[in-house]
Amino acid sequence: MTEDHLSGRRDGLLLRCRLTGTCPRIMQTDSEYEFWGARASLLVTDTRGRHLDLPPEVRAYLMTGHPHFAAAQAVAGRIDRCALPVNPLHAGGPMRALLAALEAWTRDGVEPPASRYPMRRDGTLLPAAGLYPAIPALGDQGAHGPAQWVDASVQPPVVKGEYAVLLPRVDPDGNAVAGLRSPAIEVPKATYTGWNPRAAGFAPGALCYNTGAVLPFAATRAEREAAGDPRPSLAERYPGPGDYAAAVEAAAARLVAERLLLPEDAAAMGRAAAADRLARLRP
Repeated sequence: MTEDHLSGRRDGLLLRCRLTGTCPRIMQTDSEYEFWGARASLLVTDTRGRHLDLPPEVRAYLMTGHPHFAAAQAVAGRIDRCALPVNPLHAGGPMRALLAALEAWTRDGVEPPASRYPMRRDGTLLPAAGLYPAIPALGDQGAHGPAQWVDASVQPPVVKGEYAVLLPRVDPDGNAVAGLRSPAIEVPKATYTGWNPRAAGFAPGALCYNTGAVLPFAATRAEREAAGDPRPSLAERYPGPGDYAAAVEAAAARLVAERLLLPEDAAAMGRAAAADRLARLRP
């Protein structure tokens, strides 16, 4: 239960089931885009942006570095309305593990994995200003969507106020630190964002809705230094021929142990890494 500081109303998503003792067990999953679309942070904050704890029968998981949706076989590419290459990450693997965990929770009472979601309390949910490191290719960080209180009883509708919008904290590579980080994020070959600015001719600078962006790392140190890119190159990260695939397999094994990835999906990711397809930077 919270109070909307703009309207003065007091309510809660689970109020009616709480009164009748009928609240279900709930898993909510969000892509990183949902934060930039201005709705996700309000799941775990009040209307002023202050921390809220989730109810005991709710788990929340951020699909770190994911767009609103990408096809199962998507690869990085460009579309005319977005300024940056479009994020191709697909959340099928983690979602399958969470569905299995939800079934075990509802059927057998087996506690699911703890929530993996940015929070104000632990410093992983922040205001937008200065969020990203100085990555030249990233350019403008892009506008996030507004969360507005709109009076639609009059025409034209009137915006009467705005709610706090907070965004996931990122690491020096520009990848979010919180959430369910798949092997493509834990062992990265690129920066994957939940936002993408619009291109020239399509309201430049505004948010390119429902997409994210992907910016590959430089191949070598000399290449990144020439570009002024602070992100370590692929050669600096994975100097040996099998280093990348081994790191992916280790990251996938950790997620299997945490019940956030199924063994068959972990094995598929290992094969994709060995074939240099996991990062989805090429077909």
